Amino acid sequence: MSRITLPAGIASFPALFEPTGFEGSPPKFNVTILWDKDEDMSRLKSVVDQVIAKKWPEGRPANLRMPLMDGDKKLDKDGNVRPEFKGKKYAKASCKAEDIPMVVDAQCQPIMDRSKVYGGAEMRVAVGVFAYDKGGNRGVGLYLGNVQVTGEGTPFGNVATPESDFGF
Repeated sequence: MSRITLPAGIASFPALFEPTGFEGSPPKFNVTILWDKDEDMSRLKSVVDQVIAKKWPEGRPANLRMPLMDGDKKLDKDGNVRPEFKGKKYAKASCKAEDIPMVVDAQCQPIMDRSKVYGGAEMRVAVGVFAYDKGGNRGVGLYLGNVQVTGEGTPFGNVATPESDFGF
């Protein structure tokens, strides 16, 4: 596994303090990071190519799942492009529940206030890049390492405050 730090992007669906599971799968820590389509991802692409060459020295298999995806293909339950993904590219990183990621601020101080980590916050993520070939699924994944929140952003979704709810 090769470890790199991804460029700063916007967090979506961060589960960085409590692991989550989906439909009976083991709980994991995870985050999806969004970037503008013109963000330079050449370093990630280079490491992905190296990992593929090491895992499959005889040649790249067809239909590999790749970690960097087109946000314009991320659809909601109604078949529409999710608004926060439109015009973006994205990657998801996750790790096992026992591998708790450190979440720090821009000065590398641990973040204790969980409200500072939300969908829409700007962050950088250190990841391990690995290849897998299991159960008929082949691809390259990102193993979640440490996370650095680098800035605030507009929260995704309908975020209400007590003041707005109760007329203060």
